[in-house]
Amino acid sequence: MALLEQICGLGLLLCALWLSWHRWIRPHRHNLNAQGVGMLMLAAFAVMGGLIGSPFWWVNDPDTFSWALPPLAARLLGAAAFAFAVTGCYAVEHKEQRLIRSYVWMIAVYLAPLVAAILLFHLNRFDWQAPITYAFFAIAGGMAIAAIWHLVRGTRLGNEFAEATVEPVPAMVHPWLWLVAVATGLWGLAMFVYPPGPWPQIWVWPQDALTSRLIATMLLTLCAGAILALQSAAQARMSLWMFTVYGVGAAAACFTNLADGKPVPTTYAGAFCLLALISAALLAIDFAMSRRIAAPARPAQP
Repeated sequence: MALLEQICGLGLLLCALWLSWHRWIRPHRHNLNAQGVGMLMLAAFAVMGGLIGSPFWWVNDPDTFSWALPPLAARLLGAAAFAFAVTGCYAVEHKEQRLIRSYVWMIAVYLAPLVAAILLFHLNRFDWQAPITYAFFAIAGGMAIAAIWHLVRGTRLGNEFAEATVEPVPAMVHPWLWLVAVATGLWGLAMFVYPPGPWPQIWVWPQDALTSRLIATMLLTLCAGAILALQSAAQARMSLWMFTVYGVGAAAACFTNLADGKPVPTTYAGAFCLLALISAALLAIDFAMSRRIAAPARPAQP
């Protein structure tokens, strides 16, 4: 049954990639070289993989991930996958080179440190008789290498993905981006470098270094997203969407501990609630201001 479920998941992913091809790549194929197609397919793979995988990882289906996760970590993984799906969809739908490149940066920051740590320290955690293990290394390793390749090579997309006029980041968003960058960067780095930390509110899985590093890489991705967002208003909106979606999902994951009869990690729940609420508020304010600027002026009353 596990193998059948994995085969069905693979079939669903292939169908989703076919739809992605026809939606995001085929209409622009004449204007893309091989590297451009590869970068868009990488983004599409991350979007569809996150979208399809997120519900299975949220419920902690043991046949859909390559090592056993604690329930909270599995829900946080599901929230991260869905946030990646929403963020990537935003990037490719807007057809801006800068946004897609930022998304590729996020993929690299999320996967490359994790795969490197696994190869160096955690190979003993994997069941080498299970096909999902080889699928994990093929997908995670392949995506990490592809993302680094495109970043190093400076892959460019066609004229239809030309850089839009750079709008400055709204002044009210700047402090929030810096706060998110510093907080998640230090938090993620601490968990990744020293998984068996002393404070249970921050190091929830001190005896499970691999799971701690899995969660830490998403925190580092949030940090990267905040830093990249400082470059333009469009990138700030994309990162604020990631913060909002992940914040909602991660906070829900924490409070779901109550259903399991476990205590809520208050630091995690509080931090992710703030991440979601403030990011969503900034998006709403930005949307309202954009509507006001775009609205035509009313003629003066006689």
